[in-house]
Amino acid sequence: MNILLISYRFYEYDGRLRELINISKTLGSTIYITRSNGNVLDKEESHILISTKDGFWGYIKFVFKTVNLALQNKDMNVLFVDDRRAVLPALIIKLFRNSLTVIQDVRELWIAEEVKHLRGKIGCFFEKKLIKQADFLICANSYRAKIMKEYYSLSEEPLVYENIRILSFSKEHSEIETHNKLSKYIEREAFRIIVTSGCDISRTTDKLVLAMKDLSNEFELLIVGGGSKEDEKIITELIEKNEINNIKLIGRLGENELKYLIQKCDLGVVNYNQIDTNNKYCASGKIYEFTNEGLPVVTTENIPLIEMVNQFGIGVADDNYVNGILIIKENYEEYKKNACLFSQKIDVKNNNFKLACKIKELLKI
Repeated sequence: MNILLISYRFYEYDGRLRELINISKTLGSTIYITRSNGNVLDKEESHILISTKDGFWGYIKFVFKTVNLALQNKDMNVLFVDDRRAVLPALIIKLFRNSLTVIQDVRELWIAEEVKHLRGKIGCFFEKKLIKQADFLICANSYRAKIMKEYYSLSEEPLVYENIRILSFSKEHSEIETHNKLSKYIEREAFRIIVTSGCDISRTTDKLVLAMKDLSNEFELLIVGGGSKEDEKIITELIEKNEINNIKLIGRLGENELKYLIQKCDLGVVNYNQIDTNNKYCASGKIYEFTNEGLPVVTTENIPLIEMVNQFGIGVADDNYVNGILIIKENYEEYKKNACLFSQKIDVKNNNFKLACKIKELLKI
C-alpha cells in the first residue's frame, strides 16, 4: 500500500500531525507533505516540505505544489488528508485519481452555521464535500463522533483518535543551547504558569492576562504560541495598560524548546471558548503534554476537560482563572502527584496502534 499524506499544518509545531504520520507508516509506504518554517531537524527523504507564508497566495502555492506532487506519484493508492486546509488539494487530486482510497482526519469540528467569516464558510463547504467522498473518517473524541454522525447524516460514527501525545527531545537537542536561549524567561523564582495557546483572544487569553494582575508577583505567566497581529496587539496593550509585570510573551517554540520550558514550570493552563461546537467539545492534547512533565492543569469549563480533570484529579476546571490557580497552589503536592500518576497511563504507541488496527481491519490488510 502506497500512501500520500497531506497536511497544511507545520510539522514542527503539530503533535497530532506527527503521530498521524507514524500511524500512516505502519499502514504502508508513506510519502508526506507538510508545511515547515525551516526548523525540521529529523527530515526524511519521504518528507516533502513546502515553505509558504500565511495568507491567500501562500495557501494557493501549497495547493498547486501538493496537487502537482500528488499527480506525479503514480504508485499512490491511498490519500490521507489531515485537517481542513488540506481538503481543497485533496478534492482536486480525487478528480484526477477517482479510485484513490481517502482517509480524512476531521481534527476540528467547524459547523458552517456557526462560522461568521466567508473564508471559514468556504472551508466548511469543501470539507463537507470531501467527508461525503471519504472512505474513512477520523475525529478527535467521542463527543465529536456523535455530533458528526448526526450533522453530516453519516451511516456510522467516525473512528475516534484522541489527541494523546507527549513532547520529546530530538537527537540533535542541546540542553545548553536551549537553556541559553530560554533562561531569560525563567530567571526569577516564581510559581510559574504556562499557556501554549498563544495570544488567542477567542480562548479567553485576555481574561488569563487580567487574572495575573490579581495574583501577587509570587506567580508568573509564560504565554507561548502565535496569534493574529490584532490579538497580539490587544494582549500587549492589556499588559501595558494594567501595568502587569508578571507575564512574559514568548511566541512559537519548537518541540525541543517547548518541552524544556514546560519542565521549568509548575502549572499548565488549557483554555478554550464555549461558544462554538469545535471549542465546546475540545479535544486537547495539551493536557497530556503538561501532565507528562508532571504539571497539574487549570482548564476552562468545557465538558471534555471537566470530565478529564475530575476523573483523574489532575487539576481544576474553572473559568475563573484566579480561583483555579489558587486552588492548585494551595493543594499543589496532591495535584502534582496525581499528574505524575496520570502521566504513567499516557501511552502514545498504544493509542496509535488502536487506530492503525481499526484502519487495517476496514481496509482488509
